[in-house]
Amino acid sequence: MAQNGKNPVENALSGLEKEFDKVRKQIETRTRDIEKRLSKGRKQIETRSRKQLRSIASEVRKNPVVKRAEALRKDAEKQLETGVENVLGFFQIASKSDVDDIDRKLKSLGKKLSSLEKDEIPRRRPAQI
Repeated sequence: MAQNGKNPVENALSGLEKEFDKVRKQIETRTRDIEKRLSKGRKQIETRSRKQLRSIASEVRKNPVVKRAEALRKDAEKQLETGVENVLGFFQIASKSDVDDIDRKLKSLGKKLSSLEKDEIPRRRPAQI
């Protein structure tokens, strides 16, 4: 008959609910464990990848062809800068650094002028009686 005042269907349902909760908790625990292992593995792979990338980059920089290409790039950059300076000079156009220098000097002169004007204003006022 009924155990603990419950009928067999209720007992079976109660047992199923308990089993379901047990399985759900096991799944949650396993999921957390898998997530932790995946995270740890990802971090290890990232660390190894960074080390390998640094090693490869170092090897590439040591390669004579890469060294020569870098030297050629620097030479081309210098020649381009010289060419631009020559063109700007020929057309009498100020370079950005020239404009920046002039701008700095103008700001400095403006500050000095403001300072002189502040000092001059009190001297111009007539003495009040």
